[in-house]
Amino acid sequence: MWTYETFIDWKAGKTGEVRAEGKPSFAVATPPEFGGPKNNWTPEDLLAAAVGSCIMTSTLFFAERAKISMRSYKSKAVATMEKTPKGLAITTITVAITVGLHDAAQSDAMRKAVAQAENNCPVSASLNGQVELGLTLE
Repeated sequence: MWTYETFIDWKAGKTGEVRAEGKPSFAVATPPEFGGPKNNWTPEDLLAAAVGSCIMTSTLFFAERAKISMRSYKSKAVATMEKTPKGLAITTITVAITVGLHDAAQSDAMRKAVAQAENNCPVSASLNGQVELGLTLE
């Protein structure tokens, strides 16, 4: 079993600060569309980033295991929040991945690595909403 501990300190208005032992802290706030300030990370941003970064790190693990030589990895994660019978919820997170390969012959292996990442990302596996991946190879 592993645990990940964070601390949140309310600062003022609708903002707080996220901290974790030995890591830089950062401001978080209510989304602007709900009265929060602009230019701060929101819980919704962090959820999209958590899924996107988990997919990336999982992909890197499976690509390394398959000895895939990547030139680049970029992704965009979009979280969609909707009204549901239980209230507001993130119903879908779409992750669009673009990978540059040194050798196009590794395209099928890269697709397999991304599929394995999708099936093994513990963050997306923990969500009720749907996580959708798309892959573009360069």
